[in-house]
Amino acid sequence: MSRRVSPLAGFQVTIIGRFWVTTEGDAQHNHNSNPKKMALAVQDQLIMKWLTVLPWRETNHINCRLGKREDGANLFKEEIQASEAMGKPKWVEDAERANPHEKIWQFFFRPGETKNGNPVHGVVPIQLVPLLEEHLERFRPVLINGVDPQTLYVNGDGRCFSRTMFRTVVRNLTFRYTERAVNPHLFRDIFAVQWLRENRMDYLTLSKILWHRDVKTTIRMYAQYFDEADGAVGAAEWLEQRSAKCSG
Repeated sequence: MSRRVSPLAGFQVTIIGRFWVTTEGDAQHNHNSNPKKMALAVQDQLIMKWLTVLPWRETNHINCRLGKREDGANLFKEEIQASEAMGKPKWVEDAERANPHEKIWQFFFRPGETKNGNPVHGVVPIQLVPLLEEHLERFRPVLINGVDPQTLYVNGDGRCFSRTMFRTVVRNLTFRYTERAVNPHLFRDIFAVQWLRENRMDYLTLSKILWHRDVKTTIRMYAQYFDEADGAVGAAEWLEQRSAKCSG
């Protein structure tokens, strides 16, 4: 079987890390010159970081609403109910042991808000929390002009993003820092292939990260980027691990 050229070709995920530094540098540069430019630069940084940490579909980025879960919000900081069987990272478990009423940033999309028709609920990764809170507390209010649309991201006029506008922002940012314009959806492919390379063919977890209907969808989309040579590498690594355990 011949593999397809990976969407990572010429655009390695490691390069994406530059956005975390360069967009932050832009924000600092704009700090004293223009509060609105500063706010937009911080928002740009959050957008790029979110795309590389939680590769949501662009519709969920654009329509992600703030507020209380009971009011229909998608992003909120509330206690995780004990009755909810939800996977939690260790830092959340530690926080809840220290304070059972600890409020945690969470995302929740209802069946009608996801492509697969299933509800999605999870904890916002710790890598996003500091910048998210900085954006919401210090910079997003600067961008609001009149009625707050209650969306995570707002444009320079204080309104919610359109799909075209969101794509333009992402394409402009990626071109500025990498000289290649990349659309938001390609970040999902980039994340997926890199995940499978570093987490030896873990399609099941990846299917949950991407909110696919089932793992068959994930395999159908991304198995084409790997071939028998990758299988041989996996076998060799597995044998090395077994050998290390036996000798240890």
